[in-house]
Amino acid sequence: MNQFKEFDDLLKTYNQLNIIQSKDEFDKIKIDFVYHSNRLEGSNLTLFQTEDIINTHYIKGEAALLECLMAIDNYRALNIALTFGANKYPLTEKIVLNIHQSLLKNSFEIDPAFASWKDKGQVLGEFKISTNRIRRTENGKDVYYSTPDVKESKEYVLKALALYNYSSEHFLEKLSKLVQNMYNAHAFFDGNKRMTRLIIANQLLANKLPLMVLHNNGNEYNEALFSGFVNKTNNAILKLLKLEACRQLNQKIELVKLASKSKNNGFRLII
Repeated sequence: MNQFKEFDDLLKTYNQLNIIQSKDEFDKIKIDFVYHSNRLEGSNLTLFQTEDIINTHYIKGEAALLECLMAIDNYRALNIALTFGANKYPLTEKIVLNIHQSLLKNSFEIDPAFASWKDKGQVLGEFKISTNRIRRTENGKDVYYSTPDVKESKEYVLKALALYNYSSEHFLEKLSKLVQNMYNAHAFFDGNKRMTRLIIANQLLANKLPLMVLHNNGNEYNEALFSGFVNKTNNAILKLLKLEACRQLNQKIELVKLASKSKNNGFRLII
């Protein structure tokens, strides 16, 4: 049985309906992307605050400076990732490092959490220069999980990119392996989970799929990545990506069908 049949059928229908994301819709999705991505990393900004700080660099109400910078940086990194994807640049080490550099451009300068990394000689735009750990809270206590060392983590990233770029597997299968392998490598001093989400956005456009926010269902995305890290499998993240992609494609299709009922034949909806 083809486990991707639902996704393939929905994508085929989506393309047949010639649905096009308008600039307004595309811009809205980008704001949603940044909002949900940063919320997964503990940001307390509301959706409206995220939109304000991105569009005007001004925010209403109380907000932490670092969270504002996170939103600005993530949005900049997303635009870079989308530009590379829309122009179908092959995903390379250089592109990955470029995206990561943008992701932490401002926060790296003022976040005291990065002081120890700077003392070690960490440079923005490069892979980690020291071993890091994954911290989890389990039963009310902090638990730490070891990640690959400096040399291994870079090798894992390069291998993951090579496997992805030359894979003939289904898009969702190889994409889920890529993001899981990138997370497992933990090659950056910070932003490893956010980088996987930016890579997904990049590859959606590179493969002529609509931009979608596939990490907007609570903490399920981060939990899927961690499950894959512990169990050394991409099953959890694949299940989530497939479920969310199908749900959102179906939602867009049903919106078009509903609108077309009140229009003449030949109606075309731009969303």
